[in-house]
Amino acid sequence: MSVAATHTSLFYDGDRDYATEAGGFLREGLEHGHRALVMAPPSRMALVATELGADADAVDFIDQAVAYEPQWNAYRVLLDHLATTPDVPTRVVAEQSLLRRAPAELVDYRRLESAANLVFEGRSVDLLCPYDARALPDTLLDIALRAHDGLRVRGSVVPNARFRDPLEELAGLAAVVQPPAHTTTLDCSCQSDVSLVRRTVRAKGAQDGLDPEVVDDLELAVSEVLTNALLHGSPPTLVHLYEEADMWVCHVQDGGRLPVDPLAGVVPPAELSDHGYGLWLARQLVAAVDVGSDLTGTHVRLHVRLPR
Repeated sequence: MSVAATHTSLFYDGDRDYATEAGGFLREGLEHGHRALVMAPPSRMALVATELGADADAVDFIDQAVAYEPQWNAYRVLLDHLATTPDVPTRVVAEQSLLRRAPAELVDYRRLESAANLVFEGRSVDLLCPYDARALPDTLLDIALRAHDGLRVRGSVVPNARFRDPLEELAGLAAVVQPPAHTTTLDCSCQSDVSLVRRTVRAKGAQDGLDPEVVDDLELAVSEVLTNALLHGSPPTLVHLYEEADMWVCHVQDGGRLPVDPLAGVVPPAELSDHGYGLWLARQLVAAVDVGSDLTGTHVRLHVRLPR
């Protein structure tokens, strides 16, 4: 019986290799009375179901379009799944189609993978994260090597010498990106200015063709982050709106210069009132979130995809 979380990666070479390794991993758990969950693209779920045969009836399958939209929703899906039977160990296969992700989303995916070692620490869950060795470039395979301390190879787990301490990895990803020279900037000095920001986000988002549901989620996310900046940050508090590559960015900046906790908004808060809840919620609402601080203050960048 599992007594602590494991976080293992799998570099698979084609459909047969994927089915054998992912299916074998799940079957091992089922034989010991563990629960099983697969969060993956439909084609991958079908391979696992075929490999397991009748045993697939004991597996919960969740399409990547539900589990990973946005990416950090995968944590909430898994935490909710674990909460239903907290005393029963669970085996999870978690994979999404990384090639469809924008650069800002891939940076955030690095955070998500490294943070998993901390979010699920102490929980009785075994996570297997498959990566397509044929299709993915080295830059994406590097995510797996830095975030997992073990690699599944032919049915066994071997140590991964490339694994990096999660806190070091998260701290290294907390670089500040300054807003561009040409941007819409709002000066927000008090709580009453939050409604002005929401109206501006809604109007400009509609003008730029963002989906209304995306704008709704972005409004809520920026409200949470801005309120947090007004309560815990230092003046001035500014909101910058601009486009960056294929993303629409809502950038909240305040004058606070203290180092940002690399776990802020990454590990779920114990209480809704806890400092960091706003960032945690924002990660469930938008495509990507960057957080960092330097001499210019604390910066939180909320990304949503531009219409294609």
